[in-house]
Amino acid sequence: MVAIICGLFFIGILLIGVLSGVRLKGANEWANGGKNLNWFTAGMLIVTFQIGGTSIIGSAQYGYTMGMAGVWYSLAGTISIAASALFAKSLRKYVSEDTLTNFLENRYSSKVGSIYSTVYLLMGFIYIPIQLFTLTTILRTAIPGLSLTWACVVGLLLSISYIIVSGIKGAGVVSKISAILMYVAIAAGVVIALNRTGGFSSLNEILPESYFSIFTMPSATWIGWLITIFVAFLTMQAAIQPTLSCRDDRNARNGILFGALLNLPIGFLCAWIGMIGSANLELENSSLAFATTIMTYTPPVLTGIIFAAIALIIVCTLSGQMLAVGTIIQKVCKPMFVRKNMDESKKLLYTRLLSVLYAFLTIIPTFMVQQSMLSNLVTILIACVTGPMFFSIVAGMFWKRMNATSAACSILTGLVVGIGWWIFGDAAAVPPIYLILPASALVGCVAVLLTKSNPINEKER
Repeated sequence: MVAIICGLFFIGILLIGVLSGVRLKGANEWANGGKNLNWFTAGMLIVTFQIGGTSIIGSAQYGYTMGMAGVWYSLAGTISIAASALFAKSLRKYVSEDTLTNFLENRYSSKVGSIYSTVYLLMGFIYIPIQLFTLTTILRTAIPGLSLTWACVVGLLLSISYIIVSGIKGAGVVSKISAILMYVAIAAGVVIALNRTGGFSSLNEILPESYFSIFTMPSATWIGWLITIFVAFLTMQAAIQPTLSCRDDRNARNGILFGALLNLPIGFLCAWIGMIGSANLELENSSLAFATTIMTYTPPVLTGIIFAAIALIIVCTLSGQMLAVGTIIQKVCKPMFVRKNMDESKKLLYTRLLSVLYAFLTIIPTFMVQQSMLSNLVTILIACVTGPMFFSIVAGMFWKRMNATSAACSILTGLVVGIGWWIFGDAAAVPPIYLILPASALVGCVAVLLTKSNPINEKER
């Protein structure tokens, strides 16, 4: 019953996403929707990208092990996303084309733009498998006996189907339905699970007092989340694409604020689910807190709907990254498109085909992802990729003396520091973003002082 309900909702909603974009005619329309998004659609795209599977499963996992401290990832996300709204107008002013690659090329040089494209595409080979692995855990829970290999193939095919066909238009449609379905279904699940386990009074009697304080989460962890998410929403192509695709600055700003606000409740709901599980179940793996609690205490029909909603949210996060990757692929292939004098329909076809090829290559690293480290891995990965870009992008918008040499030195320093700390340091205890930002900013400033400043529109080749 659970598998049937989950499958019907999941495939049905994705089919709606596919049908919404079958009439797209060009690659630009696929990537940015003609830059005509309103605040509601932009906000929905932002919140479904931010929540993802690791946020839901991770918050429940922290709820199981720490209690209300599990809300911190969502709380940090809400604060950071809202703060990024202050830069919406500047982002739209300076990143006038579709990608940050274009901005870095126009502001500095083609080499700096190529660094961003290369790093972002390489990041996808880790980020997409993390989200895909999270999706497979939902599919395999709903369909017992499904192997990891088939779960990866089925999950990826379903995930990329609507984004490859419909682009940002399909993403907007699926995001709206998925977010509404997720909140209604999970809220109902929390109410039913609480009623079946004795309510909040039962949690108060069984769980330690520390479970009811949000401040048991180490400050280094949640501050690291705050900084990392803020940086990501200024430097990560998937995070800023809805902002760049809005029809005007007002819709962009309001969309960011709406997305930030809508992001907050999921942390509380999932932390409560984890706490219910902690009070009533004994689990060997805390990452199973969400799925096990829902399956144990909610009716099969509601369980199927919740699993479908979670799978769809994961798909939205995954497809948001795929949309960004496709946009960058389109940018990288632009010289070939011009050389072969391709029309818009052929550009769209090549963009879709290359995006599909890229997506299937990411199946390979999926088998190396460990479920127990998903939440930390996502945050560390985003920090190591977006942190090095932060100084060059922000300084490039507001500091005229920044030049290509200082930008490249800043980015490369941040990458070396971040990856080095991830491999040789203790990234779980001290988030890499604490080291990346000051190191890249310091090197960038020193490089500016030691090199000749260039006019803002001059390109260093």
